[in-house]
Amino acid sequence: MIISIKDLSTIRRKHKSNKIVFAGGVFDLMHPGHLDLFNNMRRAGDIVVVAVSSDKRVKQRKGPKRPIHSEQTRLTMVGAVKQVDYALLAPNPTRYQKNIPSIQIMKSLKPDIFISSDEDWMNHQSMFNQLGITLKIIPRFSQYISTTRTVNKVIKRYSLPS
Repeated sequence: MIISIKDLSTIRRKHKSNKIVFAGGVFDLMHPGHLDLFNNMRRAGDIVVVAVSSDKRVKQRKGPKRPIHSEQTRLTMVGAVKQVDYALLAPNPTRYQKNIPSIQIMKSLKPDIFISSDEDWMNHQSMFNQLGITLKIIPRFSQYISTTRTVNKVIKRYSLPS
């Protein structure tokens, strides 16, 4: 189900006896690594909530030619995955603090577990402790599977200008 950021606090109240698991990402071109994340989330808890990065955020992180799909298309795709209970569009970040959208979501949602493959989150351990959230860092599904690699492969294979 696709929700808005204002619905987050109601999810915690609605599922107070369930273990809520949260993660965020771009999810530009779905691949097995994304499905592995969703499966890990489902195994870790009862309710799976996924935030999809805004187009503005993706351009900041991945460059001006990304995302491939619009935020609404990516949100629709993530929301349709059977392992995902709730999908939402993450708010735009502030200029200086890259993790603010996910932190905003965690403060409203109050998930039990936050899952990421980005080890930079370990620098925020005190925040996780303060919010009562367990940080779970999982390995990337494969170093060879990513949207960026797929895009570069298509460009190379079809001799497209990058």
